[in-house]
Amino acid sequence: MSVPHASGSEKQAGVPDFRARFMAWWNGHELPAAPPAPGAGGHDAAREHPKLQWDSARLKLVQEIWGEGFCSPGGAEHIREMVKLFALDSSMSVLELGAGLGGASRLMAEDFDVHVTALEADTDLAEAGDALSAAAGLGDKAPVAHFDPAAFEQEAGSVDCIFSKELFFALPDKADFLRRVESVLKPRGQLLFTDYVLAEPGASTPALERWAEFEPVTPAPWAAEDYTEALEALQLEIRILEDHSQDFLCMVTRAWAEYIEALKARGFEAADGLALVDEVELWARRAQAIEAGDLKACRIHALKRDADGQEPAA
Repeated sequence: MSVPHASGSEKQAGVPDFRARFMAWWNGHELPAAPPAPGAGGHDAAREHPKLQWDSARLKLVQEIWGEGFCSPGGAEHIREMVKLFALDSSMSVLELGAGLGGASRLMAEDFDVHVTALEADTDLAEAGDALSAAAGLGDKAPVAHFDPAAFEQEAGSVDCIFSKELFFALPDKADFLRRVESVLKPRGQLLFTDYVLAEPGASTPALERWAEFEPVTPAPWAAEDYTEALEALQLEIRILEDHSQDFLCMVTRAWAEYIEALKARGFEAADGLALVDEVELWARRAQAIEAGDLKACRIHALKRDADGQEPAA
């Protein structure tokens, strides 16, 4: 099952450069300059990028961009559309891996009256997400807890649905993690996730290198073919494997445009400074790798076979 590959002309005509769009929206407002690296002199000194941390300024910023309770593209309506595939009801259990601030987990708990276990690999992000769940009165139905993906263990055959957004690409041993994920699913259980995926297996390009050097966690992305092979080896039936890069870029574009308009309306403050600079750089590099056609945003939906090995019903 292959992922469609955009031609060079489609890349150029489809979505113009993210950084250029951002500066056009900014309409003359100048972003504060990043400070030089410690010990370096002169205005041309390059800054050594500190790995992005989830401090209060960044937590506030990402929710202003992506929506309350979210730290990445795809707010409430996008999540509702995605999880339609699960056909959730109150008898089902859901596990979210890489839950961020828990916005998707709380939405599923509220909309479908399901219990969601939300796990997040970043300690600070998990703590903030759990506080948001508690504040929303969902501390019991959608708690957010820290977990270590390398040591992930849960009762075998205990979960109906597993949901994840842009987590797997940063895991160095995806095959082992997927094996653990498959073991947690009940027979006929469902796995639905989105991820950054290489356009070609083992690809290495300047755009991918620029993207990787600014990611908070060192990426180790797979191509679609790698996911197909791993999921089929685990006897998971792939129902959907699609490239949704253009939709993803549209979500990024729209959210940043709305944020910039709101920022211009209220005025730029010093507190917006470095958190904004780093977030722009992070998303510019992600968008540019996708626009170059080297990286894709993909959605994958797979079902676990029955205990007797039979494929799930259509």
